[in-house]
Amino acid sequence: MANQIDASGMTHFHTDVWTADATEIRIKLVDFGANGAFDGGDDVEHEITISNPEQGTWISLDIPLTDFTGLTTRANIAQLIYAGQPAGSMTIFVDNVYFHN
Repeated sequence: MANQIDASGMTHFHTDVWTADATEIRIKLVDFGANGAFDGGDDVEHEITISNPEQGTWISLDIPLTDFTGLTTRANIAQLIYAGQPAGSMTIFVDNVYFHN
């Protein structure tokens, strides 16, 4: 997959989120492993859950990559997935997504 992110030298994941109605926000990072291929046998992932996020205001999240404990490799990050509850009826706005030290 083209345009994968090499975050192996980074320490944090940053994102800003806004919701009026989510009771839970989940953020998942997926690394496609050394071969850089989806479902190549070496893919790893981890999901962080933010329970009861403050609603009606922007929330700035600076998450240490070490909190993504299942993300044992970070050289080929290919997917960033946002989800939440209640499924199918909540709205999340996302801004300022980046990796940093």
